[in-house]
Amino acid sequence: MTTTSISICNEALSMIGAKAIQSFEDNTENARRCASIYDSTRRGLLRMHPWSFAKKRAQLAPVSTHPAFGYSNAFPLPKDFLRLYDSGQHEYEMEGRHILANTHLINLVYVRDEDNEELWDSLFSECMALYLVSKLAKPITGSNAEADSAWQKLQNMLKQARAINGQERPAQDFAAEYTPHLIGVRY
Repeated sequence: MTTTSISICNEALSMIGAKAIQSFEDNTENARRCASIYDSTRRGLLRMHPWSFAKKRAQLAPVSTHPAFGYSNAFPLPKDFLRLYDSGQHEYEMEGRHILANTHLINLVYVRDEDNEELWDSLFSECMALYLVSKLAKPITGSNAEADSAWQKLQNMLKQARAINGQERPAQDFAAEYTPHLIGVRY
């Protein structure tokens, strides 16, 4: 079966004993509720971890206007940017929708707003369904207990999903030239 936004919403709805939907445009309260929270819930969950399936690379060039002070250049973030993974810089600052740094190019690795459910990891899809349950349970069933239970299940599932996702990439060492400011500070 193909994973879609509707199949994930229906999984969440079935966990709380609610009626399934055919689309977000259905003339039902469940469809309206799912449609109103789906995108923000997806973006929130994507920001919780640097998921491998949602990582993307981009080279950023600076904008023509420079920051007033502190850094020499400002680099606009991509439109699909959700979370920074690596900027290739040791000294930078995020300000609004820009990265400020003293360089002329940023090799950015980031978590994008991946809205194609077919590309999602299966554990991420399960987390998404649980996250939806935690938001839908109270309005649909009137039960805080079901919402709280779903939240706890989500936290446990996130631990597993993050651990597995983290094992699917090599360990990363600090760059050889990187020296934290406090190394060498002794009594």
